[in-house]
Amino acid sequence: MDFLNKIFNEDCLQTMSRMPDKSIDCVITDPPYGLNNDFDFVKLAIKEMQRISLMQIIILDWRNPLTIESNKFAELVWEYGWISGGRTKSKHFYPTHNTIHFCGKDIFNFDTKNGSIIKRQSGFSSPRQCSYAKKSGHPYEKPIKLMEYLVERTNGETILDPFMGSGTTIVACINKNKKYIGIELDKKHFETAQQRINLLKI
Repeated sequence: MDFLNKIFNEDCLQTMSRMPDKSIDCVITDPPYGLNNDFDFVKLAIKEMQRISLMQIIILDWRNPLTIESNKFAELVWEYGWISGGRTKSKHFYPTHNTIHFCGKDIFNFDTKNGSIIKRQSGFSSPRQCSYAKKSGHPYEKPIKLMEYLVERTNGETILDPFMGSGTTIVACINKNKKYIGIELDKKHFETAQQRINLLKI
């Protein structure tokens, strides 16, 4: 079956089970969290990612209890927003970052001059945190610039996102001339991703 430059509306475990070992250069994904607390499913998906790909780039939210230990060689912190409103008067700290975990084979060009933090900057804020950002409707959408940053620094031609959501990783792949595979179970988000892809191909 030819997977390249296609997206699939199905369970990612089903799709990945049909892929040969190490047939993908890199997985770049943002696994779900807080969805029925089904972390065992995500753990199984990560095992499949590690089977079929050379490198895995996995974005985890501070609320996600998953830990990435197998073959991890680096991590980055992405500052996605800022504290505002009533939270500024709170006695507590509110995280405004995600951690990006790198596992498997190192085929990534790290920007070591800027350290291990992707600092808050124009275009890199979470669409949830940015009032003027164009939003897809996905509650945890990632900014295109962040995904382009990860995609373009990956030494490899094929990128898989098994938790595609509204398709931001796929949009980044098309913008940076990478081959892509996307998988999303939710039909509404899948259709949004398809629409975004279609607009880029006009």
